[in-house]
Amino acid sequence: MFNLHNEDVSKLRFGNLEVAYKFYCWFAKMNGFAVRKGQDVRNKDGVLVQKTFVCNLEGYRKDRRDLTEVTRKRGPKHETRCGCSARLRVHIDIISGLWYITIFSFEHNHYMLTEKHCGLLAAHRKLTKSDQIQIKNYGQAGIKVAQMIGAFANAAGGYDKVGFLKKDLHNQIQRQRKETSSDAKGAVKYLLGLRTKDPLMFVAHTVDACGRLQSLFWCDGESQKNYEVFGDVLAFDATYNKNKYRCPFVVFSGVNHHNQTIIFATAVVSNEVEGTYVWLLEQFLLAMKGKAPVSVITDGDVAMRNAIRRVCPNSYHRLCAWHLLRNAMSNIGNLEFIPYLKKCMLGDNDVWKFEKLWNEMIDKFGLQDNSWIKELYQKKKMWSTAHIRGHFFAGIRTTSRCEAFHSHMGQFVHSKMNMTDFVKQFNRCVCYFRFREVEADFHSQYGNAVLQTPLRSLERSASKQFTHEIFCLVRSVLKKVSLISLCDTQEMASFSIYSVTKYQDEGHVCRVSHSPSNNEFKCSCLRMESIGIPCEHIVAIMVYLDTVEFPTNLVLNRWSKFAKDSIRGNVNDGSHYWDSHLVARHANLVHLSKEVSDLAYKDVDDYKNYLDYLTNEITRLKSKYVGDNGPVNLNGPVEVDNILNPSCARSKGGGPSSNNTTAGRSRRPGTCGGCSQVGHNIRSCPNLAEDGEFPAASSVQSMSVRLSGNNYEGYVNTR
Repeated sequence: MFNLHNEDVSKLRFGNLEVAYKFYCWFAKMNGFAVRKGQDVRNKDGVLVQKTFVCNLEGYRKDRRDLTEVTRKRGPKHETRCGCSARLRVHIDIISGLWYITIFSFEHNHYMLTEKHCGLLAAHRKLTKSDQIQIKNYGQAGIKVAQMIGAFANAAGGYDKVGFLKKDLHNQIQRQRKETSSDAKGAVKYLLGLRTKDPLMFVAHTVDACGRLQSLFWCDGESQKNYEVFGDVLAFDATYNKNKYRCPFVVFSGVNHHNQTIIFATAVVSNEVEGTYVWLLEQFLLAMKGKAPVSVITDGDVAMRNAIRRVCPNSYHRLCAWHLLRNAMSNIGNLEFIPYLKKCMLGDNDVWKFEKLWNEMIDKFGLQDNSWIKELYQKKKMWSTAHIRGHFFAGIRTTSRCEAFHSHMGQFVHSKMNMTDFVKQFNRCVCYFRFREVEADFHSQYGNAVLQTPLRSLERSASKQFTHEIFCLVRSVLKKVSLISLCDTQEMASFSIYSVTKYQDEGHVCRVSHSPSNNEFKCSCLRMESIGIPCEHIVAIMVYLDTVEFPTNLVLNRWSKFAKDSIRGNVNDGSHYWDSHLVARHANLVHLSKEVSDLAYKDVDDYKNYLDYLTNEITRLKSKYVGDNGPVNLNGPVEVDNILNPSCARSKGGGPSSNNTTAGRSRRPGTCGGCSQVGHNIRSCPNLAEDGEFPAASSVQSMSVRLSGNNYEGYVNTR
């Protein structure tokens, strides 16, 4: 390619026009310039008979004066450039059908680039089909562009050998995002497409009067099966700034048998009014076959509270303790008040003791006439442990689990992500959380727990029935048994009542009932009914009765190792999982291809044989799987009505909406960098002198005006 002459090139023949174009591109890359397609010549029948390929670089006219001086004074717009005269012209032989070269000119009016610099020209930066697929896979895995280009460089042997730049990656990602006519439509289409792997996939959406996406709700089959087991407690919370439309993101979550956060359903909404939450809860119940949660915990949002009251009237609604304490700080403004409120809110008190503590707190801080305190007291059954006792909440008192999940989700999504990518990346986050459950199952099933208490028989029984995380909680209860003493025993006809008290707490007596017929235990503290873990009072009576194993009524199925046995056969690899057979086959072919490449390239004959073989196979496979309209969808197309993108939402407590052009501070009009006048820039400034300089007075005046606007009056830049 370096030493080709006209005599050599004139002997070349090309099977088609593309081969001729590729030849000239290769020649250009080796010799320091780029190529573009020029004019066509057709005969009277409209048939192409001649094609010209020209140099894509431009040079300066030779009669120009010193270019450096011109550039410095007049700017880039005054540089006079002209096209290069180097070209390659090919003509077709009608008889043989081959293209041959008629003109080959190598006269350039510019400097030739080095090989490394030439590869940076746009004409030589190409993304192959394989590169595009790899970029798409990287994007689906949440890999950022900086890491993408690093991975390509590592595989190619250097950044200069990649064949494209970082901005080409950005452009390709933008093209992939624009494959669908609407971002919202792409998100809905993606979710509906998951039904091919998960028939239970539930998707529902609404649009406004203008056709914009208003609400999008979805949950997969595994979430529905998990809700059958762990749907007694539901945490209902919303978060913001997780997508570029700023639409609130609502998560329906709970807790599994490993005391881990588990996702039941998710939704994206454009507003947070009561009607929106009513629609979400209705879709949630529809997806869960009408099963309402026993208890619901929220952050206290009024729209959420009213929606829960309308759709799930029989569910016990609890307010988040953390949000209430935070509101107390803003409404009372006294740090000494918080410990007293926390004792009333979270203390293990009876109702009478709660009333006593509350009145003492009111008197101490003089809050008899405080409206916020009065409203808080009226809602005491939604936050006071003394009033909530007996209602099952699985030990959840705050929405901190939701907050932790939102924080972890930040590793997968961000505020500039479009709707389609947001849905895909969120599904990856859910997939990761489900793998954490697999790890917890392994730790619960593998090995035996080390016994740490004197109650070895009970501890061993608990380790066999409870998961590892719950067993640790039960073991802490076993360690407290030594502090419990028996005060009194009452024998009834079919059961016995035992009065117990805690060490140095004789005023607080708990009563434990035991029925020998079914070995059932109940305690007046109602901790078993509230959390699902037996209290130390019950365990003390079990020790008194020489019980060696936990009875079945004290081991809730939701906390046991066998909680998911009833649904395990129904939950396979769902919509969030990759097809293991396809992944294995693809990985095997990639491995074999690499081995063939490492061996065949060393010998020329082997290289040519495998090159011909693979080329023929690629042609055959393309004809099989790729039609005239692109790749064939073996699962059938997913048709979705036209859905427009949602408007940028305004979250609770947010500033003015971006859709309101009159809200907020108006944008300052752009000014010229030379004369500071509005309406033009420095390149088109009418005050520009012939020598390329600005008048000194104008420069000083404009500088003083701009600086005085920033309170730097009297300072003049002498540059």
